[in-house]
Amino acid sequence: MKWLSIVFLLLISCAAFSAQDWRNGLTELQQFRTYPYVDKAFVLQQQKHFAAAADELEKALKVVPGHPPLLSMLFDIQLAIPDTAGAFDTYQLMPTSETGNRLLRLLQTELELQQTLAINDYTRLLAVLPKSEQQPILQIITQHLFDAGQLQQAFELLLAQTDLSDMLLLQRAELASQLSLPLQVISDTSAVSVTNLTGTDWLRYSLALVSQGEHHQAAQFANMNANADWAELFYRQWLQIQLSEADWAGAEQSFSWLSRHASLTPAEQLQRFQSAINSENTAFARQLIPQLQASCLDKVTMYLQTGGEKEARETFLTCSYQQSLQWLNYADRWLDADKLEAVTLNNQALADKQKHMVLQKRIAAKDYAVLLRRKFEQPLRRQDYPLLIDGIQSLTDTSKQLKYLMQLYQAMPDDDLLDQLSYRLVLQQQYHSALEILEQGLPFSNAVIQEGILPERLLNLLRGQSEEKVAEVLHKLQDWPILKAARAELWRIAGHCTKAEEILAPAPVSAEGWKTLALCARNNQPGAAIQYWQQAYQLQPDLTYLKEIAYLYQELQQPAQALITLQQVPESQLFTAEILTMAELALQSGTTDIVGHYLNLAQPEQPAELARKSAIQAALYSQQGLLTASQKSWMQATALQPDNMAYQLGYAYALAKTEPEQALKVMAKVKGSGYKFSATDQAQLAFLNQRLSRLTETAESVESALYLYKNQSSLTDVELETQFNLVRLQQQLRSHWLVTTSATLSSGAVMAERLVSDTSVLSRHGTALKAEYFIDPMQRDLSVYALIASNGNGSPWQNFGQQLGISYKPVSSLNLWLTAGLQQYPVGEGNWQELFRVTADTLNNAPWQAEWRPIHHQWWERKVYFDAVWWPGTDSRLVQLRYDHGKVWKLNTQTAQAIKWYGLSQFDYRRQASEQASAASGNQLAAGMGWQWRFWSGQAPVLLDRQRFEVNVEWQYQLAGDLNQRQHALLLQLYVAW
Repeated sequence: MKWLSIVFLLLISCAAFSAQDWRNGLTELQQFRTYPYVDKAFVLQQQKHFAAAADELEKALKVVPGHPPLLSMLFDIQLAIPDTAGAFDTYQLMPTSETGNRLLRLLQTELELQQTLAINDYTRLLAVLPKSEQQPILQIITQHLFDAGQLQQAFELLLAQTDLSDMLLLQRAELASQLSLPLQVISDTSAVSVTNLTGTDWLRYSLALVSQGEHHQAAQFANMNANADWAELFYRQWLQIQLSEADWAGAEQSFSWLSRHASLTPAEQLQRFQSAINSENTAFARQLIPQLQASCLDKVTMYLQTGGEKEARETFLTCSYQQSLQWLNYADRWLDADKLEAVTLNNQALADKQKHMVLQKRIAAKDYAVLLRRKFEQPLRRQDYPLLIDGIQSLTDTSKQLKYLMQLYQAMPDDDLLDQLSYRLVLQQQYHSALEILEQGLPFSNAVIQEGILPERLLNLLRGQSEEKVAEVLHKLQDWPILKAARAELWRIAGHCTKAEEILAPAPVSAEGWKTLALCARNNQPGAAIQYWQQAYQLQPDLTYLKEIAYLYQELQQPAQALITLQQVPESQLFTAEILTMAELALQSGTTDIVGHYLNLAQPEQPAELARKSAIQAALYSQQGLLTASQKSWMQATALQPDNMAYQLGYAYALAKTEPEQALKVMAKVKGSGYKFSATDQAQLAFLNQRLSRLTETAESVESALYLYKNQSSLTDVELETQFNLVRLQQQLRSHWLVTTSATLSSGAVMAERLVSDTSVLSRHGTALKAEYFIDPMQRDLSVYALIASNGNGSPWQNFGQQLGISYKPVSSLNLWLTAGLQQYPVGEGNWQELFRVTADTLNNAPWQAEWRPIHHQWWERKVYFDAVWWPGTDSRLVQLRYDHGKVWKLNTQTAQAIKWYGLSQFDYRRQASEQASAASGNQLAAGMGWQWRFWSGQAPVLLDRQRFEVNVEWQYQLAGDLNQRQHALLLQLYVAW
């Protein structure tokens, strides 16, 4: 049909051509030359040989180029070929006045031939055409681009034009709408006459207004054309926009408009329901449900969604049952157990769920006991396992629960059931049964071991069992790769620390493991236990571990280290008892300046803690020398805790210095109560009896104290010193005698003379043997003695003499002796002479006394010795005043040996007379130094004998006097006492 129309147009053109005088404007010569070509072209055109005709016309145009009639004819023939490219070229050669509608025809031909349009060329050619001829061409081109999806190009083509017709404006508005340019849509549509707007145009225009927020204007247009189809479409599209923007109120207005002027689709009805739900207008939403095209179950869901429980149930009861989970869930909600059980479901999963629901309903109706009884009366089936478990768990009677679980486990043993059964046994405190059932379940599966619940439960249950039972079960768990620390701890509790160490070897990986090792080592290796606690603390900074470390240091008699450890614990985390312990440690370590801080920090409330605080305060006062305050605090402690014998003893110790008799009464009362005295307590009792001169009681207490010390595993320094003092006291009580002997050799040094010779020459050598008997061996304040001595210058045995006498110590606290005696010199030949003597040994007391020190490796000694003798028969007198001060070092031997290096100063006065010679007197002041070696027999460091051996070597330098002719003198003395 298209080609027929082209041929028809061509024939019309030919007729016009024949009627037209193509010769117009040509000279005769031009006519003559072109005629053959034109005539032939006409004949070929009639024969429909358009291409050949075109060739002839082109030949003619070469003769007369640009001749309009021939160009017009050539254009028409080229379209008939069709040769659109040639026609396009011919068109451009034609004058504008001769083009007519040929550009439109060319455009239509290219479109009919589906050729690609040269848009830019058309745009250029359109610019020279009148507006009336531009409009149809523009319309066709833009429509072509629109159909080809080239919206942007079509829009830009029209946008570049001015004075568009209404049709082209609407076309551009459509393109703008497709390109989401609402302002352009509004602009173009507003420029078109209202009479030329179609429903599609109104719809496009209204939606553009909506997009720009002009809702009211768009709605006004639609309401003015409420009966128009486009208004309905507008409201439907606007509705979707409102729903997407969650404008529920606006959406409801659109729903309402559509309901009045059209009808809502089923989808829109559902949207209206959902919109009402979203706006929380559940009552209105519930009213819409009957109108909805939804399934029965969906309407049930909707009623529930709107809170219409009653309507939902009524609707569900009208629904036919379905093979679906949704129906089953609603049935579970509103059908009773019988009706639900009567329904047959083909789907196995739904059927299983149905059975579970029926069971739950029957459980709710409290008939599960009957169900379980029926099940357990029959052979149990694996497929009923979930039902049985649910039923058992729903029972309220725990005894029946355990009964059914036990039967079920015996029939179908598995890990989950073992877990439930053992757990419920534990809840019922049937620990033995729980342990037994878990032991029967050994060995556990790998899954159970990895999960760890049952293994932990088994180990927890073992904690309350006998050591034999624990060991028996643990032997079965040797291959477990888990819970090493917990198993090791159980081995420790069972008394098998070696097993615990084997499990934890080579080293624990957890704090609990180190804790177990620490507890194992606590008694026999406290030092190692401290290291283990420290390792545990590094892995898990538990303050309890620090406290354990401190207690071990305390047991090791290291109060300073124990205090430092406890000080690492924040004071807010300390209990009152622990704060009081810190006060005691500070007191024991000598840091008394912080004892008061801890006593103030502790705020005890219980009588026991209040008493303990008073006791610590009393001990602090005692160290500070505040005896009255100490006694008062001890009284407070004993008043708060009258049955605490340790406080009674503390009170007795406080009374010991000032009121020994009262202290002894308190200690006797404590001992009479059955309180077991320690070695230190017995020692204190011995010293109190000694002060009160109670010989028998002192001896008994000394024996008891030494026995307790002997059986004590370890002794503190204070206890060692106390034990040594008791040994010396025991030796003193066991013998009234003290025997000493000495031998002295000198080169002129003055020594303490035992005898006065009958010559005025100073004796340089001497020996002495003295036996002294004490009337009271405990107090040792009265004695009688016998002395035999010798002296001489050439030999110490040159002259012998003897003495008999009595000595008295008038002041118990002062080592001052008054002696009266008789002397014979020489022995067997001389007359007996009376003598009077005063001897004092001062400063030779603690801590300077010349005695063995069991706990010290070196110490200082000093003494002032005074000796004055008067023989009234001859008026002879001897006076010696001596001061020495030196340091003592223990020798590193198995026996008790020490050496002393000392300095000395000595003054001597001597008046010596005899019956044969007149009196001679003199004095001497000397200074010097000496070296001394001491040895005590017995077992060091405490159990030494009374025997003491001394060797003294002295050098003396005479500062003044006339007793010695030599300024330098040496002295060697051997001394033995026993």
